[in-house]
Amino acid sequence: WTSCKKIDGPVNPNVAPVVINLSLSVSSPEVKATDNSFEEGDQIGLYVSYDGDLKEQGNYSDNKKFTLRAGHWTADTELYWKDQTSAADFYCYYPYAAPGNPLAYAFSVPNNQSDLHSYKEADLLWGKRTGATPSSGQVSIKTSHLMSNLLVYLRPGNGFTAEEFAAATRKLTVGNVKTSATVNLSSGGVSAQGQPGTVTPYWDGECFRLLLPPQEVAADADLLAVTVGNSTYTARQEFSFQQGTRHKLTVTVDKSSSTLDISIEDWKIDETDHTATAN
Repeated sequence: WTSCKKIDGPVNPNVAPVVINLSLSVSSPEVKATDNSFEEGDQIGLYVSYDGDLKEQGNYSDNKKFTLRAGHWTADTELYWKDQTSAADFYCYYPYAAPGNPLAYAFSVPNNQSDLHSYKEADLLWGKRTGATPSSGQVSIKTSHLMSNLLVYLRPGNGFTAEEFAAATRKLTVGNVKTSATVNLSSGGVSAQGQPGTVTPYWDGECFRLLLPPQEVAADADLLAVTVGNSTYTARQEFSFQQGTRHKLTVTVDKSSSTLDISIEDWKIDETDHTATAN
């Protein structure tokens, strides 16, 4: 998507302003957690600096809101380059919010992501473009996912028929995970904060999906609780939620021995396979 809006009023009003064209792309396979493109009405925040560094406040443009309308990113107010020669640095993030301090943005994912809207709210995208010089061409900003994406597939094990398992009510919660983080919108760095809790993922009809800040879960912590019918199975599993990575877990529920077998499929930089038994 592109925009033909401009950046905060030119310093010299006697010189014709140069129009900025924004182009946003995403480095990972999916643009957002559930979509292959941005949607009408999506909003991003944009910071622009001419000082070489993003500051807590007083940047050339602070958290300027852009909204996707009819396929174009439109600023809430008109924007211009500072002048016709100075290079600028651009920082953008999605979804739009009120970071306060962009160097320590307090971001949280919902504890209950069971509905699609809440799940989408947890997907934080960020992009940076430095040294962009004024021109009539596009200023391209490549964005990436800052959260970690977990996909959990449930499969029937010993004691279940495929029909019985498919007909049974299935629930999943992920425990001992932090939902709050401090985000540096200058570097894209994320640090999980707060006390661990339990999160309910989104069921898309095929698997359970969850977005979390990157973090480590200890081996002695209950990571998964799976309920099939009237029985609940828990699993203690050491796990590393990596930034910008999708982790795929296949959980086989063994009715006869009341255990879970967990296999982790690699995706992107997550290249470790694990198994775990739960009682």
